[in-house]
Amino acid sequence: MYVNYGYYESKYLCDREPVVPEDDFRFWEKQAARVVDQYTFGRLASNSGLVTGDVKECICELTELLYQADKIVQQAAEQGGTLQSYSNDGESGTFDLSQSTFTEDGKTKKIREIIHRYLGNTNLLYRGV
Repeated sequence: MYVNYGYYESKYLCDREPVVPEDDFRFWEKQAARVVDQYTFGRLASNSGLVTGDVKECICELTELLYQADKIVQQAAEQGGTLQSYSNDGESGTFDLSQSTFTEDGKTKKIREIIHRYLGNTNLLYRGV
């Protein structure tokens, strides 16, 4: 665990309202840490000294993204799917969900964006030896 709930609440959120409830935080932080470990080639797992403030901030933002994406998917499943078009009394519309952060492609793109924003200026993303 790279980030605890106390850090998330006080340092990352600066005492704003939490997106991820405390009961769910540990699970989603673990998922976010796995994503960061994948992008950093396991360097953080093998050297805890590399876990800087930028790493913690990155994991906090990813934790929120993963939690919110899961909630959206669950809500859509409960409602029979995501509304893509509607029609009512001559009014109709279609929503383009292809660019949504909460589709798999959108989520992957947003994950990459978050990781590069926080860790792009570090050597953690360097693939070489």
